[in-house]
Amino acid sequence: MRNITATTRTMLLLVITILMGNAYHGEAIACPQVNMYLAQCLPYLKAGGNPSPMCCNGLNSLKAAAPAKSDRQVACNCLKSVANTIPGINDDYAKQLPAKCGVNIGVPFSKTVDCNSIN
Repeated sequence: MRNITATTRTMLLLVITILMGNAYHGEAIACPQVNMYLAQCLPYLKAGGNPSPMCCNGLNSLKAAAPAKSDRQVACNCLKSVANTIPGINDDYAKQLPAKCGVNIGVPFSKTVDCNSIN
């Protein structure tokens, strides 16, 4: 599986998270959902520039799916985990993503955020 391209890996991640996300419908948000919403943001998070419309749509979907403080804290921990796990994610780009999309999700995307401080 070492020879899988980044695009193939992203597509596999997207399919898996969609399938897993269906199991959480109607329940509190979970990492597979968060990953699914932001899968289209990976190119921006690695290279900067402008996020794609699909990335910003995913960010809007994340905002709608995480209305409660507990949801935002879970989403924060998911984002922090992704930021620390996927190589090449630029923390500065991640912090700028909500503003670039014009979406205040109430969840910082950073490798060092304290998710317990989320309101």
